[in-house]
Amino acid sequence: MPAAAPPVAGIVFIPQSPLKLALPMKRTTTMAKSAVAALCAMFTHAAAAATEDDNRLWFNLNAQGPLPAANFGWYMELQPRWRDDAQEFDQMLIRPALFYKLTERGSLWFGYANVNTRRASGGSTEEHRLWQQFTYNLKLPTVSLQSRTRLEQRDLETGDDLGHRVRQLVRVTRPLAKTPKLSFVAWNELFINLNDTDWGARSGFDQNRLFLGMGYNFSAKVRAETGYLNQYVHTATVERQNHVLSTVLSLNF
Repeated sequence: MPAAAPPVAGIVFIPQSPLKLALPMKRTTTMAKSAVAALCAMFTHAAAAATEDDNRLWFNLNAQGPLPAANFGWYMELQPRWRDDAQEFDQMLIRPALFYKLTERGSLWFGYANVNTRRASGGSTEEHRLWQQFTYNLKLPTVSLQSRTRLEQRDLETGDDLGHRVRQLVRVTRPLAKTPKLSFVAWNELFINLNDTDWGARSGFDQNRLFLGMGYNFSAKVRAETGYLNQYVHTATVERQNHVLSTVLSLNF
């Protein structure tokens, strides 16, 4: 029988351990899982940060006047709103109040609001609010400033919890030098939720409204303002940005 061929000089065959062969595969699988997790996190964040835009129309009719008691007054506001490029009715807000003049600049307000919101799926939801506010007005040589701090207690029929929210508005009005009846108006209002509720409110930033427009005094008792209002709303599922054509008609008795 012929002898077996001798091994090739300089080459040594060393069998690989099954464990060593499995380690690269394990590392590859771990890296793949990490990559998939990172991609999922990225897409989840992108979805959470998605912003929905809509064009809307708001109209505000408000009136106020004195009461027989010294320094007391009444206020009433009606505010219909339209959504979906102003094609669908969205909300009707009714907001009566009483106020007391602390000084020529400052006043305290106590009011109620009924907010009826039309659901896209049909029907409507109703919200009842109690609210209190402090308003401070300051007239300077060329501009008028207003600060309004409002606290709200919100009760929605879709849940049992009472929501608490604070709203802070700062407003600037500047009459035009050549046409004093016409004025430039700008204001910003920040909304902060103070607690979580079972109907969807989340503690922290709720929304922000920024308005830029013009106002006109038809007389000492009638004033109109119109302009662009940007409403940025934060929810648990989507960031919503509404571009609103806002018109306000104010009557003083």
